[in-house]
Amino acid sequence: MRFASTQIICFANQKGGCGKTSSAVSLAAAFAELSYKVCVIDVDPQCNASESFGVTQDLIDRERYFTLADVYLKKTKAIEVCIDLGERFGGNLSIIPAHRGLGSVGPRLEAEMQAAIANSDEHSILDADDIRTEQRVRLARSAESLRGEFDIVIIDTPPDLGFLMTTALIASDWLIIPVFPSGYDLKGLELLTRTVEKVRQRYNPKLRLAGVLLGNFDKSAKLDTQIHDMLKRKFGPALVFETTISRSVRHREATINGLTIFEHARDQLPSEQYLQLVKELIRRGQKALGGSYSPADGNGSLSEVANG
Repeated sequence: MRFASTQIICFANQKGGCGKTSSAVSLAAAFAELSYKVCVIDVDPQCNASESFGVTQDLIDRERYFTLADVYLKKTKAIEVCIDLGERFGGNLSIIPAHRGLGSVGPRLEAEMQAAIANSDEHSILDADDIRTEQRVRLARSAESLRGEFDIVIIDTPPDLGFLMTTALIASDWLIIPVFPSGYDLKGLELLTRTVEKVRQRYNPKLRLAGVLLGNFDKSAKLDTQIHDMLKRKFGPALVFETTISRSVRHREATINGLTIFEHARDQLPSEQYLQLVKELIRRGQKALGGSYSPADGNGSLSEVANG
């Protein structure tokens, strides 16, 4: 099965420690395992997704690779920043690496805008909003160069609702929200969905919620099952994945060894669950979009969730 067009999927949650990067990396590897052409965009200054694929800051400096910072600061096309990971993933996986300095991109662009306004007779203060909008859509415009080159683009984001996450949401077709069965994780969901709804209204009306993904799940714990059921009531069954990601030491082992779950624990439960997640995405797409094999349609506005 192939998607009718390139699908860009963003993993986002302003709460740290919810398995966001692990899920983004593992889902990308699962798609690659099934022979989909996949590109990962690492928008997190911590660079964890990049390092999961062996693309370290030292390697970037030594080989003089472009990074995502060039997309924001130099308007480089994303296709020119892609690093092909070669036969490690059967030639099916590439990455646009993060840079440790990504956290300063937002302030730097703001400073550039202020300087442009102050030093030019051609700009007025009223132009500031237009310039900020152009800066926020740079990633989206750059990512257009990936369409038609890959089946799937997966974006990993930092754990905050700032400039970088906003640009990732603007660039995406679909959103997956990873959560752990914890009260702390659940409290931030309404704030996140309100932010996503604002992005839809102002910048990206095609952005849809593919689903909420529950990780660190213990099927023997009654509370975990109750939280899964609560999420279904809150978002609706169509927007919470039936597939859950179990608590497993294999994920931590894979991270420490710089491997994906498929390289470290092939044919074991953790990798099988991500393959099941891919199949659920495809199955939902067939049902919702008439066999186009796109990720699941949100079936309604996120505002219904954002407004409680």
